[in-house]
Amino acid sequence: MSIELSICIPTLNRAGFIGETIDSIVAQLEPGVEVVIVDGGSTDGSDLIVESYVALFPQIRYVQRGACEKASNAGFDRDCSHAVQLATGTHCWLMTDDDVLNPGAIARVLKAVRAGHDIAIVSCEVRDLQLKKQLLRARPDIAHDYVFSPSDWEGFFRMVIAHVTFVGAVVVRRSLWFERQPEDYFGTGFVHVGVVFRRPVVGTSIVLAAPLVVIRNGNGQWSARAFDIFMRRWPQLVWSFEGLSDAAKRVATPREPWRMLSVLLLQRAYGRYSILEYEALQDQIGPTWKKVMARIIARLPLGLLYWPARVYGHFRHADPRFFNETLDGAMRADVEKRQANS
Repeated sequence: MSIELSICIPTLNRAGFIGETIDSIVAQLEPGVEVVIVDGGSTDGSDLIVESYVALFPQIRYVQRGACEKASNAGFDRDCSHAVQLATGTHCWLMTDDDVLNPGAIARVLKAVRAGHDIAIVSCEVRDLQLKKQLLRARPDIAHDYVFSPSDWEGFFRMVIAHVTFVGAVVVRRSLWFERQPEDYFGTGFVHVGVVFRRPVVGTSIVLAAPLVVIRNGNGQWSARAFDIFMRRWPQLVWSFEGLSDAAKRVATPREPWRMLSVLLLQRAYGRYSILEYEALQDQIGPTWKKVMARIIARLPLGLLYWPARVYGHFRHADPRFFNETLDGAMRADVEKRQANS
């Protein structure tokens, strides 16, 4: 039987989570579905966990860094692309190694694949690290599925761009992946977004309303690089896309958000902006008065910003529970850091 859907998972040191991810997949595997896992060099026993599933399920393939030349020297983006390269399905569903599928997810995505769409964007539910508390019911939160023709590429972009940072949201026709030079996006942390939005597709795209993937908030391995990723790399990526107006791109991010003091203040509350980030940016921030303010913000105690940020999140943020959970995570990390240094 030919493979219709390949679930592609790059992984690195997720022994505490990847078993739960695989459990949620194998519980609903269907004919025509395979799982491809590329390990970027785990040292925590993840290999033993994955290999135990490989022994039971022939639909799972596992490649470790060093097992082949192209899997070596790989970061997330390269491992993600290599999983797609190894895949044999007509479509690939990108997924991280701590996502969990809701029941019926594979069947619903297969339906979209069989309908012939080039791209499917899957709505995601967001929970806390232990998956006990729901932070977002669905993202994007829409009442029904939407199908976009090539002529409404910008409408598609506006609906989903804030949500496709979740890797598990993206299902893409495999041939499309390699037509769009994924290597150009290695190092961005968002190779899947770059491939999808590099330029408009010639076929249709669908956005699925039902939340099919559960995302763990606060479990990103990029957390220490969050400022660089979301203030520098993400804007550079978004503003490189063809076939989109500047107004549409601003829906996703300003071109240079790190020049905005209000943004720096929020990033400081998140624990992402410190004197280190200031020193890297100070020559680009702007006039002297703005540099002084940016430096003051970089040194503000997180505890001083906590409650003002909570008030902002309650009244102004689109997803207050998600915002507050991220804020609380920053406070916990700050307390732990200060205790370790005391």
